[in-house]
Amino acid sequence: MKKVDYGEEKPSNGDRWFLTYSDMITLLLALFIVLYSMSSVSEKKLEQITKNMHVALNNTSYGTGTGTGTGTGTGNGNGTGSGGAYGVAGGYSFDSVYNDLKNYVDKNKLADKIDLENTSNYVQIRLRDTVMFEPNSATMLPTSKPIMQELERVISAVYKKVDHITISGHTANVVVHSTQSDQISWKLSTDRAVTVLNSLIGYGLPEDKLSIEGYAHFSPIATNSTEEGRGKNRRVEITIYKNPPESSSQKK
Repeated sequence: MKKVDYGEEKPSNGDRWFLTYSDMITLLLALFIVLYSMSSVSEKKLEQITKNMHVALNNTSYGTGTGTGTGTGTGNGNGTGSGGAYGVAGGYSFDSVYNDLKNYVDKNKLADKIDLENTSNYVQIRLRDTVMFEPNSATMLPTSKPIMQELERVISAVYKKVDHITISGHTANVVVHSTQSDQISWKLSTDRAVTVLNSLIGYGLPEDKLSIEGYAHFSPIATNSTEEGRGKNRRVEITIYKNPPESSSQKK
């Protein structure tokens, strides 16, 4: 009987599944890389995307606006900046906290009761006790209400960019009681800081970045030998940190 020749046996395609599987893994890896890059968009990139969307939707171009108000920022915007307050595109700058409060203090003639300081690390608001509290008390004066409302407004405008806000109470070194003066001073300085904190929260300021400190009379900024110096030492300071405070960095 003649032997039938079926030809050379063809190799099996059983390994094709591996190529398909490797292609799928490569595509998944690429997908995860894209998702990760999207999740780590910086604030600066997000602002740029927002700006470009505005240009596309409104058929306009962005230029450098010129501030027309009392602020000093140049304000990147379409047209004229709002009071020069917008030193960062689409955002309220830290300098605006100082500028707005300075205008408020000057307008209401409070320069002898409210001191302001603007540094590279923080903005500090120093409130004399005579404008805020009843004598030797943590009870707030009715006239302090508009001041606290203004403080809450300007702080809230930059709250997302704030690292920390410290409210610290201070007293003058005056002997009220022969054995209890220090204890009274500690309590009064702390109670006044708490009162200011509660007032700001009551007007809508979030609580998660706030802390209080009481220094009694142990952190004076003037002499306690004169009434003028003691008046400066009786104060509450609100310090808005642009960068984490040194003490917090050390703790971490």
